[in-house]
Amino acid sequence: MSDILTVTVSGLAHDGRGIARMTENGDSGRGAVLFVAGALPGQTVRARIVRRKARLLEADLLDVLRQAPDAVPPLCPHQSVCGGCPLQIMPYSAQLRWKESLALEALHRIGRLDRALLNMAWEAPQPSPTRTAFRNKMEFAFGPGADGGMALGLRRRGGAGVVAVPGCVLPPAGARDILEAVRDMAEESGLPPYVAPAPRRDTGRDTGRGAGADAASHGFWRFLILRHGRKGDDPAPRWWALCVTSAGGAAGRAAARALGERLLQRFPAVAAFIHEERQRPDALAAGERRVLCLDEQGREDAEAALLRLPLGGRLFGLDAASFFQVNTAAAQELARLVTEALGSDCVKKSSSLLDLYCGVGAPGQLQAPAFERLLGLEHDRRAVALARRNAERAGLNHCRYEAGDAAALLERPRRDRAAAWDTALADPPRAGLTPRVLTSLLKLRPRRILYISCNPATLGRDAQTLQEHYRLERLTGVDLFPHTPHLECLSLWRLRA
Repeated sequence: MSDILTVTVSGLAHDGRGIARMTENGDSGRGAVLFVAGALPGQTVRARIVRRKARLLEADLLDVLRQAPDAVPPLCPHQSVCGGCPLQIMPYSAQLRWKESLALEALHRIGRLDRALLNMAWEAPQPSPTRTAFRNKMEFAFGPGADGGMALGLRRRGGAGVVAVPGCVLPPAGARDILEAVRDMAEESGLPPYVAPAPRRDTGRDTGRGAGADAASHGFWRFLILRHGRKGDDPAPRWWALCVTSAGGAAGRAAARALGERLLQRFPAVAAFIHEERQRPDALAAGERRVLCLDEQGREDAEAALLRLPLGGRLFGLDAASFFQVNTAAAQELARLVTEALGSDCVKKSSSLLDLYCGVGAPGQLQAPAFERLLGLEHDRRAVALARRNAERAGLNHCRYEAGDAAALLERPRRDRAAAWDTALADPPRAGLTPRVLTSLLKLRPRRILYISCNPATLGRDAQTLQEHYRLERLTGVDLFPHTPHLECLSLWRLRA
């Protein structure tokens, strides 16, 4: 079989790659499965094989020879090279159909949930109210530019390198000017952009020697994270700029401070500049140590990192580094569905809500008035402190929050001695519930579990265990990430009699 093939794509994988089936002659058919990065259903493409496995081939897209019959013009000039919006040339109605299909297939194949049960519980996903300028958070990566200079943008399709995206349609207006200014200032510093070490083929881990490896040897400037929200009670939207770098010593910290001071002077709409360092030689856009926080006047002020975002008729306070749903408009639909699901039957005022992975308190606090007590568990201590502040601001004095590992907190003896938890709300990261958390949760036997998942595959994995003790009552989704294959799923589980 040639390394370069011409195939017609017939399906879509959960990660957005196109799927074709190959015959022994290399034609499309019913043989080996071919995954083509960058290809979409309905396209006839030319692709180069980059990896061979038993009855499975992986390939990169070379050319689109014939476009899908229903293809639409891209919204963004970078769509063909940027990895951010692989489904953008697919009609939005088709995007939703594929998202629905991928979610249900994962729950059936991985979760072993009966298709008839899935069809009975499933409700059509809610579309995103807006499909451009909808993100309140963007993570831009630094990298070497094609001209030998500095690049600041998004990952190139396939994950190799950074592509500048001045025409990106995802953030609100104003991001482009900030992005270009930061790129120029970082380049003028003379410090190099960070390039993560390549993964080792035998283990899949990076070639660094762990957290103590000299990450600075791979470069300094790593990420610029832009948040868009409100400062205090001011309704005018502002920007928060969080810069993540390697640990660069006094010279690096001085360079980051100088960049922040210049940025704040040039852009009045920027409410704060935050500098964080990351020591590990990896490609995660998350700081490990906060070094600096400058307010709009260029003064050091830790409180300047706080912003507010709306959800369910309230404003929630969060830190520039806190987790919060990035699609502001679609998040309102998510909050509405949570309230609708938990209010679908009569709840006694004496009942209780266990809020796992509660973050800064949303959306659990929106449900709090219907419960006599609420306990939120979250590993991020900064988020827990903010959850307490948000509860106090809303007058929710019956809400309590604890910081730490969710499994360890659930395993505390007093949890088992406590009155039965009526409802559990779980909103874990993409990895889903850990086995310890799931086991501990099942021991508590809440009457209902509302599971919010951003990864149908891990939801399916956890559903295998849940269905032994719980009955799936309701299943739906919200499109928080237009133009990608990702779908936020909500599943309501009721304890079996």
